[in-house]
Amino acid sequence: KLKRMRQNVLKIWEEGKDQKLTQLLFCDLSTPKNDSNFNVYDDICKKLIAAGVPESEIEFIHNADTSEKAALFSKVRSGDVRVLLGSTAKMGAGTNVQQRLVAVHHLDVGWKPSDMTQRNGRIIRQGNMNKEVNVFNYVTEGTFDSYLFQTLENKQRFISHDYDQQIPGALLRRCG
Repeated sequence: KLKRMRQNVLKIWEEGKDQKLTQLLFCDLSTPKNDSNFNVYDDICKKLIAAGVPESEIEFIHNADTSEKAALFSKVRSGDVRVLLGSTAKMGAGTNVQQRLVAVHHLDVGWKPSDMTQRNGRIIRQGNMNKEVNVFNYVTEGTFDSYLFQTLENKQRFISHDYDQQIPGALLRRCG
């Protein structure tokens, strides 16, 4: 799935050069710890740079503390940073970088439906210059990814369903 993601990121990066279009990559697992251990973020970054993406156009939200986030977000909005990687916790609510966003890539599945809604809410929002955007979900068939994605869909289906039918015979109190 990482190979497919890199292919998609590179294609969109190349096609969006003239407009300096931007992309977000969400990954809650294997976040950078600034130690010598392997993490997905560093692997993605190294391979994107090797494929021709300038290092200055790739950033990790985890490298910006609270006081530095505004400057980082400004660079994404201007298109100076074109690929931003982060976790749901660090790059979800409060991340207003939608102006040039053309793609969001989900390398893993959020634990709650609201996580995925929050992630997608970074791109599907007012103020984006792109009338069409891409949302990629990367799931490897027959792995724990598949199980998590199915579990997330079941949770959403339950939440969205009428509770009167979900819990037969249950006494429900309604407000109003």
